Amino acid sequence: MGSISAANLELIATLASHCLQRTTESVKQGQAVLQQAVQPLPSCFPPGPNGDVALDFARDPLECLASLKSRYGSLVGFKLASRPIVLVSSPNFSREVFVTQSSTFIKAGTAFFPGSSLAGNGLLVSDGDIWKRQRRLSNPAFRRAAIQTYAEAMVNITEKMVDKVWRTGGVRDVYADFNELTMEIVASALFGASEASEEMAQVGPAITQAFQFFTRRATSMFIVPEWVPTFDNIQYNNAVTDLNKVVFRLINERRRQLANSSAPPRKDLLTRLLHVTDEDGSGMDNQSLRDELMTFLVAVPNLNSCAPGLDLVEDITCASRTGFPELYPENTGQETSAILLTWALLMFALHPHTQELVFQEISEVLNGQLPRQTDVSKLRYLEAFIWETLRLMPPAYVVGRCACHPTELGGYKIPQGTTILVSPYLLHQDPAFWPRVSEFDPSRWMPGGDATEHMENDSFWPFGGGPRNCIGMGFAMMEVTLVLAVISSRFRVSLPVGEPIPSPRAMITLRPESEVKLRLTSRRQQRQRKSEAADEMKVIVCLN
Repeated sequence: MGSISAANLELIATLASHCLQRTTESVKQGQAVLQQAVQPLPSCFPPGPNGDVALDFARDPLECLASLKSRYGSLVGFKLASRPIVLVSSPNFSREVFVTQSSTFIKAGTAFFPGSSLAGNGLLVSDGDIWKRQRRLSNPAFRRAAIQTYAEAMVNITEKMVDKVWRTGGVRDVYADFNELTMEIVASALFGASEASEEMAQVGPAITQAFQFFTRRATSMFIVPEWVPTFDNIQYNNAVTDLNKVVFRLINERRRQLANSSAPPRKDLLTRLLHVTDEDGSGMDNQSLRDELMTFLVAVPNLNSCAPGLDLVEDITCASRTGFPELYPENTGQETSAILLTWALLMFALHPHTQELVFQEISEVLNGQLPRQTDVSKLRYLEAFIWETLRLMPPAYVVGRCACHPTELGGYKIPQGTTILVSPYLLHQDPAFWPRVSEFDPSRWMPGGDATEHMENDSFWPFGGGPRNCIGMGFAMMEVTLVLAVISSRFRVSLPVGEPIPSPRAMITLRPESEVKLRLTSRRQQRQRKSEAADEMKVIVCLN
């Protein structure tokens, strides 16, 4: 047997030291979890159940949260998988968490965050000065003037899908179709139309692998740190490596293009981020760019790791660094847009009269043309329809924060490390704030409607709130509006006979529990058939 070189011995020693350090960290985290499990909730905590609600939450998260609110009110203290939690579901307390005490209720404790190798130090998981700088540098790329430049690509990509996949109508799983559509749209916005298809062909399988990884972890009873070489972790880490190769290559290629070309700068997100600089003239380095691109591409809608059944949406952060799940729906991503589009089409199918009102408005505004960015503000009823869909089916059904130091909320003491869950889902369906709460009524969002005040009185939080609200809200609303305008102008949507109405499932986001099969009927073909039937009737009348 040959001798081991000094270099190899040094490498082995380094790896062993690293593994020992990570193992020690995991043991400490496990000890912290056990310590929390045996400790009772503080006497000054908000009222709530005595036992742990993990099993109830695992069975049905929405029912569990609704039951807690019904029994204990809008501020509930309880244990979830041994961790102290406070559930918030009132406008005043929500504002307290998001705005008034935003520096206290933060996104800390990401050391054991299972998506850390994917999200890096991007907006998804960073905090403090790092987050402030990244947000400051990213903001220009998401201003109205910037996102308006993506409108044409959104429409063209939607038209391409409609012509290729939906041309003949029929029954389609629209959730699957929208996932592909929104992935192509976000890739085009990130990298530019010319690279979008090519790059997505390369990273698509890796993104799918990462999505599946986080979905499995979201429902797992035991979470193994991603550095442990299990089969699942190896697959995931390989996917991250593949994504890194493509993203870093794109960054380097774009830097070279900008340095060597006198052509006008491109308008994709990557180019915009490369041009922004801080007060001292410094911009994002390659690692920071990679982290933000990965956040926008993959991490925003999917990073989540939970104890039994904790498939929450936003970012439950825990300053005690126990590895408790982090959720992040305040930033809109590919999957959340796909979910919103899916729920919107289901609402079309369930409310035919509302669907026709949307179609009438689109017909009047577009006059047979494809929608443009300038049309978005004119589609007022369609916007109201989207708001009402977000009210009843918010993809971000809970939003998480963590108390970075002891504080008070609603007169109760909140110890450091307590996780705060704000639930837009519960708030949006509270009859105390919403008349006809279970009725789907977009007109409530029109001028003079009873819902317009909710945009100002803190009872409507579809995109989170405060300093860490969704940076991509404008992008998402424009995308969903344009996609629905294209589809509604060409198809009538209905529920197939015998097909069950899809139910929501509180996973990483509030997504459909199963396939969403809807019937798409071409409006043009429908008009042709009606015209042909009328002509036949005229012939019959003449013959008689």
